[in-house]
Amino acid sequence: MADLSFPLTLRHEYWQKLSGVSGILAITVGVPNSLGPGELLQHYGTEEQKNHYLPRLARGLEIPCFALTSPEAGSDAGAIPDTGVVCMGDWQGQQVLGMRLTWNKRYITLAPIATVLGLAFKLSDPDRLLGGEEELGITCALIPTSTPGVEIGRRHFPLNVPFQNGPTRGKDIFVPIDYIIGGPSMAGQGWRMLVECLSVGRGITLPSNATGGLKSVAMATGAYAHIRRQFKISIGKWKGLKRRWRVSPVTPM
Repeated sequence: MADLSFPLTLRHEYWQKLSGVSGILAITVGVPNSLGPGELLQHYGTEEQKNHYLPRLARGLEIPCFALTSPEAGSDAGAIPDTGVVCMGDWQGQQVLGMRLTWNKRYITLAPIATVLGLAFKLSDPDRLLGGEEELGITCALIPTSTPGVEIGRRHFPLNVPFQNGPTRGKDIFVPIDYIIGGPSMAGQGWRMLVECLSVGRGITLPSNATGGLKSVAMATGAYAHIRRQFKISIGKWKGLKRRWRVSPVTPM
């Protein structure tokens, strides 16, 4: 949506409409257009990353997810145990600078069907190959789920809601350093990236989804109250119910 220059207010309207039809549909559209990882790419991605991923995400050729939540850490990014170590390694027959990643994530929306995995982890550089500190901190990277060693576990089924949500794991998986969102210069900048971009999901996507769902409930309830009759009158015209219904701004009686 951002790639189409939609302002946040218009995205809010879209998500409300989608949520009014299906909360699952709204979540499925909302995740790629907020943190995972469209918003991160828009703000921090290299030109090469933007040119490769954004058109493919817009066309649905790539399905993204963003893996932040860990079994013991919840969504507290500062407490995630997942790690990456800067090192040299073999990649497609060549020795390149990269990272060896280990992670264990769960409750990741769209993970069971994702083709590209946004990953948050703590990066260290013990040999100072990047020329900076040894402990770089939280870093965000994009990992194709087809990368050897990437595991997508059995799909979660929370609250009997059939949207795509599941775990993902990886152990000692080597990927090029260019997989970091924004390139090597953004190593250790993941906390700032997350804090600045989480507001789209927390402040726009989730409230829009809730508002759209509530509007649909209110309209359906109002319609039923109009056609349901008892004692020769619509129940929506009963004084007690009518007085309470007036507080709803979406379904006037």
